[in-house]
Amino acid sequence: MIGQADILEFLPRTDCGQCGLTCAEFAALLLSRERSPEECPVLHEPDYAGYIEALHELLAQAPPPVMQVDAERCNGCGICVAMCEYHLGNCPEARLGRGPRFHDLVVFHIVNGTAVVVRQDLCTRMLQAAEKCSKCAEHCPTEAISFKL
Repeated sequence: MIGQADILEFLPRTDCGQCGLTCAEFAALLLSRERSPEECPVLHEPDYAGYIEALHELLAQAPPPVMQVDAERCNGCGICVAMCEYHLGNCPEARLGRGPRFHDLVVFHIVNGTAVVVRQDLCTRMLQAAEKCSKCAEHCPTEAISFKL
């Protein structure tokens, strides 16, 4: 399954901020299809020739997002991060009521005040079809999270 780390391999990893984000945040938004590779100014430099095309090929292999976060509605409260069954079962920081660290495998990250789906393939709803978890959406105070099947 294509994940944020795979996308990050084809980004400059300089966290220059020219796009307004860190490279990791940009990678998450690429996966959620909220940004395109062309929006990274550094990838247009000669040293990164072919990276935009490589990212498009990689993203074509990634499954389309099933989980959607409406950025206009999301207030970045992080309740989805705290309520996520995957986080609670697999992220020690989440079990302690803290936010996950960058290296933790998680479904959601908060990026610039908005929840972003980083690894939908880890979502309990996707892994265990018999038990359709939707705690993130149920507890979202702005109803910004939805699922399309």
